[in-house]
Amino acid sequence: MTESTSTSRRRVGLIAIAASVVAIAAGALAYAHSGGGHHGPMSADPQHHLEHLNAMLAKVGASEDQKKQIEGILRPAFDEMKAAHDAHAATFRQFHESITAPSIDRARIETLRADGIKSLDEASRRVVTAITDAAEVLSPEQRAALAKQIEEHHRG
Repeated sequence: MTESTSTSRRRVGLIAIAASVVAIAAGALAYAHSGGGHHGPMSADPQHHLEHLNAMLAKVGASEDQKKQIEGILRPAFDEMKAAHDAHAATFRQFHESITAPSIDRARIETLRADGIKSLDEASRRVVTAITDAAEVLSPEQRAALAKQIEEHHRG
């Protein structure tokens, strides 16, 4: 076997390994972003989340006034959550384009990663603030009952 044949085989082997790693990573990323999970695909409709929440609030004895207050607090947060989800999907498409491009632009990929994390962190912070504000509308007893409802729902 000549040195050039050995080098060619090594190169083909490395390319095959790299392609396998990319395929596995792409598969894992596709699975992670498929929208699956415990509740199936994430609903893009904030109204769906609010209707589900209202049903749970009714079970814990929330008044109509409390439900209206909570909806007023959470509707903008759910709208923002949808926008953040859509932005994340767009970033993921750009990431996918970047890793399948003829040449890899690591700086672009890092920028996509950093910007995506920053955007999700900001949205997460605002959503958690809204959820905390909404929780304060309920009495401690209602919050405990709601926590039990949520736990039972997620167990099923």
